[in-house]
Amino acid sequence: MDELQQKWREEFRAILDCKNDFTKNFALSQSYHDRRLPEFLKGIIEAHGQDRVRQVVASTVNHAPWDGRYYRTVREWAAQVEPFPQFPGHQGDPRDFHEFCINEHPVIVNDTARLLMKQERELAHPMRKEPER
Repeated sequence: MDELQQKWREEFRAILDCKNDFTKNFALSQSYHDRRLPEFLKGIIEAHGQDRVRQVVASTVNHAPWDGRYYRTVREWAAQVEPFPQFPGHQGDPRDFHEFCINEHPVIVNDTARLLMKQERELAHPMRKEPER
């Protein structure tokens, strides 16, 4: 296996690990019901990185285009997330990576995505500090 294929496999496994941390012991669901979703999201981003968290949440929404319970803004955001690339040298039909999807109620996924979207906006446009006088 060449270096590019090895890197692809490592990133694939890393995204799966991220997805598994969302679902391990119902972590996402529990944090939602305990009203600790912002803290949970912050922790999972610190553990796995913004891009992997984005990939998991967007994949979940993108793999259910039939589900009208996802907010329009969430569907639009998810559609803009670049899908995980195919294995280097892949031939034939593209493979969907449903392994990245979390099995949670759309309300929980919507709230998670909205927090992620808000954080991304804040990172893109940091608040300016007032000059000290």
